[in-house]
Amino acid sequence: MKLSYNWVKEYVDTGANAEELAQALTMSGSEVGETEKRGNDTLMELEITTNRPDCLNIVGLAREASAVFDKELKTPDHKVAETGKGPAIECVIKNKQLCPRYTARVITGTKIKEASDKIKKHVESVSLRPVNNVVDVTNFCLMELGQPLHAFDLDKVEGGKIIIREATKGEKIETIDGEVRELQPGMLVIADKARPIAVAGVMGGKDTEVTGQTKNILLESAYFDPVSVRRTARMLGLSSDSSYRFERGVDKSMIKTVSDRAAKLIAEETGGTVCEFYDVGSLPAEGNTIKFNVGKAGRVLGIAVDVEKVKNIFSRLGITVREENGPDLVVTTPTFREDLKREIDLVEEVARIYGYHNIPAEVTKLIPQVRRKEHEREVLEKLRSILAARGLNEIMTYSLVNEAAVKRFGDISKDTVCLHNPVSEEHKIMTPHLLDGMLRSVSWNINRGNKDLGLFEIGKIYSRSSKGKYIETPTLCIGLAGNLRKNWEEGDRKAHFFDVKGMADTVFCGFKLEPVFEATRIKGLESATAIKLAGKETGFIAGVGRKIRDEYDIEHPVYIAQIQLDSLIEKTCLANHYHSIPRYPCSSRDVSVLCDQTLAAGNVLEAISESGEELIRDIELVDVYTGEQVESGKKSLTYSIKYGLDTRTLKDEEIESVHAKVKEHLAKKLNVEFR
Repeated sequence: MKLSYNWVKEYVDTGANAEELAQALTMSGSEVGETEKRGNDTLMELEITTNRPDCLNIVGLAREASAVFDKELKTPDHKVAETGKGPAIECVIKNKQLCPRYTARVITGTKIKEASDKIKKHVESVSLRPVNNVVDVTNFCLMELGQPLHAFDLDKVEGGKIIIREATKGEKIETIDGEVRELQPGMLVIADKARPIAVAGVMGGKDTEVTGQTKNILLESAYFDPVSVRRTARMLGLSSDSSYRFERGVDKSMIKTVSDRAAKLIAEETGGTVCEFYDVGSLPAEGNTIKFNVGKAGRVLGIAVDVEKVKNIFSRLGITVREENGPDLVVTTPTFREDLKREIDLVEEVARIYGYHNIPAEVTKLIPQVRRKEHEREVLEKLRSILAARGLNEIMTYSLVNEAAVKRFGDISKDTVCLHNPVSEEHKIMTPHLLDGMLRSVSWNINRGNKDLGLFEIGKIYSRSSKGKYIETPTLCIGLAGNLRKNWEEGDRKAHFFDVKGMADTVFCGFKLEPVFEATRIKGLESATAIKLAGKETGFIAGVGRKIRDEYDIEHPVYIAQIQLDSLIEKTCLANHYHSIPRYPCSSRDVSVLCDQTLAAGNVLEAISESGEELIRDIELVDVYTGEQVESGKKSLTYSIKYGLDTRTLKDEEIESVHAKVKEHLAKKLNVEFR
């Protein structure tokens, strides 16, 4: 952004010279990079951050200077008289999402010539090239107030109709820089009945530009979607002062004001007559309402802040104080400051106008905190420690996968999130599972001679809810392949399904949680077993099927587990509690149940826990039997149950009574028999 020192002085008399103004603007957040003397004027080059589009104009920077120097801001006169009646036109918005509001004003009887010295001087002072009195006025108003405008030769607009629509495939336009550009579907254009006459928010067309023969003008002032303008400008390789501002967001409340200002100046410069004003669409322009506590702001900044001083700073910045109750204020932010959303944003405004250099540099006393890490971070650190202690190595893989990776595991790839503009087809979809990255890592290692693998990854999987919102779920993936361990005593032993199940069990036990494992079916996986926590499915373990292993160029068996960590993080307990050794002995009883082979042993264990009141101290599965004495399709499960109390020794009749209740509950809930 270029700023003329003499121009800004027309709106605020700071009493400071150019160097002092540059220093003040820099210290308040609008950094002045370079300055250049031009006669009796100074041109400043400012670095404006993307969240401050309100500073991309002279009045906006004058407002900043007004707040820093506590001086009155003078706003330009924009009152215009509509005294004529011009040709009737019609404005139609076909895409209200990309252009919610469009205005047009007719000015007749213009004489196009060189602009007056005042307009030319200001345009040239910010390094713009003078063209003619109409174009120079639109550039003048753009730099003065920040709202881009465009002037069409009304007599060259066919059919007296302005249509704001998306371009169609194959359409072309010659822009005012003389280049013929091919438009793409999705690009927003301004068109008449015959063809596009401007690329919305970027650049006008040559066919309808204002020339020395122009008599009647159509003046455009509108609001275009910032993302749409940015995308169009990038695709066309075309950037302009207008697109630069539309991309960052213009002030929604200034659309008519700037049109009035430009119409007034055009009438003065050309001798034309201002006629009808056409306004289609709607665009709410309201600031944010924020509660602000002056005392809290002072504590954040480490200084004593005066209420009247704060109110004066807010007033200079265009922030309105609606309610005041001692140090508590309720304020409304101006429409040109959409970056002000929270109380802390207003604290920053007070700090930068008060002056960061005026805030003493003192090291505050640190108060020891009981907790220095978030719960989730502590859980993940402990999880890594548990898995590393089991000999696993951590990996990190890409969060983007291709369509083939999604289709391979279709049963667990629901409601996927696709990128609209992917870098490549290989990185098109936000990964709905961690299996692709794990199997790619296994394949990469095996093909380089590292065949004995124990890997884990803690990452995120992505999906969409039924309402279209995006969901990120922290997830753990474990992969085992090759020999699980090598030593002189046991020799080589291949990894097995129950090894990965043991890894998953170790994870939950490390956080004092008891999962339940149930058989399930997942396409492409073998012996798939669902992991449930408190009745909610939270993951699975399985062997990778031969077909999928072939797709990843893996010959040997691979066993994997995927566990969603949101439930684990929520339910886990990190605190350790001491329990003394029981003073009184426990008594053991066995129960052998005959059940279907499809019944999970964990379901039986859960049912025993439910029925044992407070007397059960421990339950252990000690035997699983299938053979000659058990009919086909059945299995025998034997559990050892310990009963006891901390206050006394249980009597035999008490133990037998509770044990009978356990068996009764098992028979009723799971329909099992006893051996």
